[in-house]
Amino acid sequence: MIEAYRKYKHFGLECLPCKENKSPASPKSWTETTFTEIDFKNQVAIGVKCGIISGGLECFDFDNHFNDALTVLTAFITQPDVKTIYDKYKLPIEKTQRGGYHLLFRCKKNDGNKKLAQRLNKENKPEALIETRGEGGYFCAYPSPNYTIFRNDIFTIAEISIIERAILIDNAIALNEYFKAFTVTEYEGTERPGDLFNKSNNTEYEIKSILRSNGWVELDAKKWRRPGKSDGISASLDYINSQLLFYCFTSSGSPFEPMKAYTPFQIKGLLEYNGDFKACATALPKPEKITIISKEKLSESEIDKILSINKIDTNKNIDRPPIILSIKDNYGTQSRFKRVFTLGNFSVIFGKAKTKKTFLISLIVSILLKIRDMSGKLINEIEGNKNKILWFDTEQGEYDSWNVIKRVERLSGTKENLLAFNLRSFTPIERCQIIEYALSKYGNETALCIIDGIADLSNAINDELEATRISSMMLRLTKEYNIHCCIVIHQNKNDNFATGHLGSSLMKKAEILISTNKVAGGYDTEVVCDMSRGEGFEPFAFGIDNEGLPFITELEKKENTVPNYYERESLEINISNSIDKNEEFDFTPIKSPF
Repeated sequence: MIEAYRKYKHFGLECLPCKENKSPASPKSWTETTFTEIDFKNQVAIGVKCGIISGGLECFDFDNHFNDALTVLTAFITQPDVKTIYDKYKLPIEKTQRGGYHLLFRCKKNDGNKKLAQRLNKENKPEALIETRGEGGYFCAYPSPNYTIFRNDIFTIAEISIIERAILIDNAIALNEYFKAFTVTEYEGTERPGDLFNKSNNTEYEIKSILRSNGWVELDAKKWRRPGKSDGISASLDYINSQLLFYCFTSSGSPFEPMKAYTPFQIKGLLEYNGDFKACATALPKPEKITIISKEKLSESEIDKILSINKIDTNKNIDRPPIILSIKDNYGTQSRFKRVFTLGNFSVIFGKAKTKKTFLISLIVSILLKIRDMSGKLINEIEGNKNKILWFDTEQGEYDSWNVIKRVERLSGTKENLLAFNLRSFTPIERCQIIEYALSKYGNETALCIIDGIADLSNAINDELEATRISSMMLRLTKEYNIHCCIVIHQNKNDNFATGHLGSSLMKKAEILISTNKVAGGYDTEVVCDMSRGEGFEPFAFGIDNEGLPFITELEKKENTVPNYYERESLEINISNSIDKNEEFDFTPIKSPF
């Protein structure tokens, strides 16, 4: 202990003798006493004082009350902002006698001891996950019994900036899992409007949208930055005990108070209704009563029959699915025809708002209503009497729907074989039932079914069960009626993926993914094959003439094109997998310096 005292003292750290249980060993007041070598004779443990007396030393203490301190430490260290600081200064870490960890740094700003992140224990009492040891505090240190130096040099403790310290603190607070009992409004009692909104499957998606529209910036799945701030974290949004809570830890996040948690209903009421929770509750839609019909467990005889019917027999020849729409790509003097829509499959057309997705559908349908012509870009491949097209519009008003179908009639020059329906006024479940009934009536004659607004068939686009229900419905209907179903869905504002769990599920099961994008610097729309189970077509463009009708235009060739959906997904996966947390943050104890 004397040798340890000398070395700590040499590096500007003030120490105190401690007992094995970490409490001060000296009867003197440790805060007011400067100890000397003699005080450490025959002592078993050593503590290090924090604050100004040790050059602004501060310790982040990761407690091990839940036997997962290493997991919490890893989650903290591997956050990008924290990792940058940790790597830059090689901040030392030591492991404590009970499996916790100390992370050390110096800073000109230094507060007292604070709890940054907590969690409820089995007795429903809060226990610290991360707390600080600052001015007026101390911590037991190596070489006290069962303390080991974990990473970097414990005597080379860097001084970080005040801003960097704030970043570390904000990221630690973002890992908090405990909130003092928050006051619910009178509209959030059991089965009240606010309570139903808090528990709704679509609430998280709506709350994120509300926060963004009010200037809050989403940094990742949990962290948010307040309006007007260019860096750092200001709040977290996460599920705590199955309750979605927004935890604000800035004093500049008005109308939210610092270190206070808010329910989704309270966020909506504060930001959209200026704190008038009654008006907010009144405006909430009444919940729909949804009846889910479950089938009894299949008997073994039924399963045997299903297996027999659906067995893949390679002795039988299976014809390729008939193509109803193909596209002609020219390569010099050669032309190549590539499949786009086939019977028994479904496709997804997606794009951001106002990228003319419905105009593209109008163009495609008008081609499929005409007599087959091989000279154009899009080729009608429909044969025989299976030539009807059903069109379901789920989101536009009556006039806009009428205008779209009139456009198709003007483009194609015919009213034959097109049946269009506006389903805007119905519930998601009713829309599904109407579409199924229409297919049961017209399916044998139908080649193509358009669903412009597939999201409106789902009760919640971010609900995994709903996503599975809708995608399974598409797979079943296309097979049962041997049709092609072309569905339209919006694209997220901030990335290149279709909206929600529903979009992700549909994109993975579709025959072809087609995206629409505005052509930079022009009025045309670019059409890109993002994925195809066949040979993908080359990008093309279309414009709108003076009569409001779409027509195919020339698209300037680009040397560096944006990766398509699956290339983007693969790229992101590869980048994600390349980050080896264990490699970057090795948890092997280093050799003792004593």
